[in-house]
Amino acid sequence: MNDDIPTGRKNAFADRYGSVFGRQQGLMLKMAGLASSECSASGPWIEDSAGARWLDFGSFGVHLLGHGHPQVAQALTAQAARMGLSSKILANEPIVAAAERLLALGGEPLDGIILANTGSEAVEAALKLARIATGRRRILAFRHAYHGRTPGALSVSHGYERHGALLTDGQSSFIEVGDLRAVEAALATGAYAAVIIEPVQGEGGIRPVTTAFLQALRELTRAHGVRFVLDEIQTGLGRTGQLVCPVAPDIRLLGKVLGGGMFPVAAALFDSAQFGAAARDPVVHASSFAGSPMAGAVVNAVLDVVTEPSFAPRVARLGERCRELIAERVGRHPTVAQVRGEGFMIGVEFKDMGDAGQMIIEAAKRKLLIAFCLTAPNVVRVYPPAVIDEPTLMDGIERFCASVAALPSRDPLPSKEPLANA
Repeated sequence: MNDDIPTGRKNAFADRYGSVFGRQQGLMLKMAGLASSECSASGPWIEDSAGARWLDFGSFGVHLLGHGHPQVAQALTAQAARMGLSSKILANEPIVAAAERLLALGGEPLDGIILANTGSEAVEAALKLARIATGRRRILAFRHAYHGRTPGALSVSHGYERHGALLTDGQSSFIEVGDLRAVEAALATGAYAAVIIEPVQGEGGIRPVTTAFLQALRELTRAHGVRFVLDEIQTGLGRTGQLVCPVAPDIRLLGKVLGGGMFPVAAALFDSAQFGAAARDPVVHASSFAGSPMAGAVVNAVLDVVTEPSFAPRVARLGERCRELIAERVGRHPTVAQVRGEGFMIGVEFKDMGDAGQMIIEAAKRKLLIAFCLTAPNVVRVYPPAVIDEPTLMDGIERFCASVAALPSRDPLPSKEPLANA
């Protein structure tokens, strides 16, 4: 479709991008075959400025409902025509209704909510709540964790210690997931305000955490008077095949999918009995933009979609099938170390970071958009949207497996029938 467009014209946008965001970034777009700009999108598809259509299995976990979901789009535009942002003096009905529904979804004993614009802000709110309530500073996090890019969120994200005092306060400790003895020894010191963990570690390499370990953390934190925070910003609302983690925390964080791929929204749901008056402090938790009528309208539309009885079970079923197909087709490829994940949150770990980078390029040749994990760049993620039909889903998995097969290999993979016929 765009093969007749001169290379200079293809790269013009990437050059402009590099001139404002950094030459290196522009070069990366050109090298990966991603030099055209995205122009329009619908469902799992994105169309670029050259007229090419891309199947989107990336987008940092935001587009579980695809692009331009009709219910979300209608709710957003209708609310925008009535009222966009809040006066912050009067309250508004859409956000109150959304908050009520989120608390019902979050489960007991969660009865309070702080609205935010981004996941990082929700993490910051959780850290503030825990520290104010306990009077302690230290936070216990886990190796391979990622919780955001603001200073507080980075301080509990593993691997960012190299930034030193610029981005961290030196009050975080990192323990290996599964090491309950180390957790108990740390909490027994009486120095920790909170434990924070993702049910599936996302940017750290798509690493599922067992429910048994999460439940053990719940019991240990309760025993030591430490607040337990579940960061479900990337995993929640159906991405892993369940709406929320079944373990009951003191704070449950939601985001990404909450905005329906159209509006930035996040939330911290909390048990007010664990946080006292600090949880209601209008100064500590104030925001100019959070809690707007538009945010409320979007959240309500998203909840209408994801709480449909068939939504999460379908993601769980199709996600397991995709993971099994990928493992069968490429799991023994010499470049692949492991295939893992839950629901439509699948990670393929490559033995070498260079192979993961080449994989992005091979996928781009097949008009498939995928991304690597931010703090584990040797892990490529496969994040299909839940609104995808099964033939298109199988087409995407076929493109992914063909891209792996195209990587240099001393032992070529045996040919297989197309996955659509599986």
